[in-house]
Parts: sequence; structure tokens; C-alpha cells
Amino acid sequence: MNKVRALIAAMAGVASLGFAAAVHAAPTTYYGLDLSTGNTVPVGGNALTARNAFLSGLTTVGTEQFEGLAIGTSTPLTLSFPGSTGNLTATMSSTGGSVVVTNANPVGQYSTSGSQHLDAGFGSTLTIDFSATPISAFGFYGTDISDSGGDLIASLTDINDVVTSFTLITNASGNNNNLLFWGFIDSGMSYKSVVLRNTSSSDRFGFDDMIIGDAGQVSTVPEPASLALMGLALAGLCVARRKQNQA
Repeated sequence: MNKVRALIAAMAGVASLGFAAAVHAAPTTYYGLDLSTGNTVPVGGNALTARNAFLSGLTTVGTEQFEGLAIGTSTPLTLSFPGSTGNLTATMSSTGGSVVVTNANPVGQYSTSGSQHLDAGFGSTLTIDFSATPISAFGFYGTDISDSGGDLIASLTDINDVVTSFTLITNASGNNNNLLFWGFIDSGMSYKSVVLRNTSSSDRFGFDDMIIGDAGQVSTVPEPASLALMGLALAGLCVARRKQNQA
């Protein structure tokens, strides 16, 4: 009987851990970096592999390639994406360096699809606001990041105003023409903004193929480890009860 009580107590503890994990779990991130790409997205490369993994967890999402905007258009920009129940709105603004639509590759940035992308100017901070239609997934290609020094930092603000930050590239000096894919999916939380901050006033980067999705577009949810532990506890409880009945 004492074993049964102990297992029940263990299950309760695991359940509480599972609840805590659900409250505090971090988003799942996807990261791939290729160096010296020659203005291409390398087939089988790290960036494309990360992007494909990211997309495999989503359904019916759209991609912004910046092809429909006039060359020279600068932030603020208002973009529309398909959502699970209607359109999602992303409003882009910037501080520091200018952020403009371009088809040029001045110092290593390039378009990852089509012929246009955003050029995030020297030391710029790009803010993407989703407060009208919060999101649970975000991804993008970045080119020629931090080759002049500095870091690129992503900060996510959720609907509870909790900020989570990630350093995407740290001082990649000399790695001209690199290609990054970075994204996140969070099945348990929605977000109202993403901020990309370049810490170097002498570095600029390209931004292209932006993808967002809401909670209804997340198609796969990994099983938390806590649920597996609860399953083991239940199995142990059944064994303990069987032994007690046999006794």
C-alpha cells in the first residue's frame, strides 16, 4: 500500500512538473548557417535543411518574398499572410539604419528567391509587430550577417509581455556572403512582436523569405518528456496494484 501511495505522489509531482513546463516552455528553434554561398541557397545546405524542418511543422503558411513592393520602398511596411481563420498582419518598422526593398547585392547580401529582398542598413534594428494577429511561428533567411563584426540578436515578446532573446550570429567577421535560416515554433504560446537587432554600426544584412503562422497552423506538437514520465509512473502503479492483489 505504501508503494501505491508513493507512486501516486510521484505521479502528482510529475503532473505538476508537466504543468510548469507547459507554462514556461521555450519555443522550438530552427537554425542553419552556410558560409561563402555565392549568392545561392545551397541544395542540401544547413540553411535549407533548417527551413525544411521548420516548414514540416506547419500547414498552409505563406512566404513574403518582397517581390510585390517597388524598389526603394522603405519601412514602415504592412504585410499580409494567410492564417488559420483569416489573414495575419505584420507591420515592419526600423530604427538606426534604413531598411529598404532592393534588387542589388552591394556588399554580399542577396535575394534568396526571386530578385528582391530587404536591405537592413548599417546598425539597424528591425521590429516586426503582430499585435493585431499574434503568431506562433516565424522564420526568415538572412544573408551576409555580421561579416563586419557585431551580433544579430532576435527578441520575441509574447502576449504576456515576456521577452525571450536569442543570439543568432556572433561576430562572423570575414564570413562574407553567408546564409542563415532561423525560425521558431511555439505550440503553447503566441507572440506579438519579433525584433532583430544588429549590434554593429558597420554591418548590414539581407532579409528575405519571411514566414509566419498562427497557433492553428502548427501541425506537429512534440510529446513533452513529462508525459512520458507520467506514462512510466502509471505503468509502475499498475504493477504495484497487481502485486498487491496477488498478495
